[in-house]
Amino acid sequence: MTPSPSTSAVVRPSPRGPSPTPSPSPVVTSSPKAGASRPPGRVSTASFRVEIPEIDAVLPVVPVGVAEDGQMALPDDPSTAGWYRFGPGPKDDSGAAVISAHVDSRDEVGPLARLNRLDRGDRIVVTVDGTGVDYVVERVDQYAKTALDVDALFSRTGPARLHLVSCGGEWDPSARHYEDNVVAVARRAS
Repeated sequence: MTPSPSTSAVVRPSPRGPSPTPSPSPVVTSSPKAGASRPPGRVSTASFRVEIPEIDAVLPVVPVGVAEDGQMALPDDPSTAGWYRFGPGPKDDSGAAVISAHVDSRDEVGPLARLNRLDRGDRIVVTVDGTGVDYVVERVDQYAKTALDVDALFSRTGPARLHLVSCGGEWDPSARHYEDNVVAVARRAS
């Protein structure tokens, strides 16, 4: 039997980033943070998707926030990805746009289950509002959930880049989540 998505299946956004403003999206239990440097990213969902030709993956992407448990909220369907809407967007000039999806559900294995098969130089296209933004994979890392550097993952500074995240490693039936996260780091193509 395939395990179901866990509420701890993906990473916890950095506590240093801005908290969400009221919206019809997920409930957020955190309070506003001081020093927020930029407003939440603005992206239309009309034509937002990520395409990864090397692993034959095309996923629609929806903006997400923070779940009640403090984790990055994700769509239940592993064939739909979430973009962390309170960080940089895929078309922003700096910082890391974070897009993530569950690796599987009780009923299906999602496209990002193949994320660890990407190699340096593979292409990723994020389409936002009808415009494709090309990225090139620099590396794919696998970390124990406890070792993941969330400040680096959700960074708002530095060059424009994409962090694609899913789960990996072994399924821990007592904790009801996978032990690791797989992170593909891609730079904006010139």
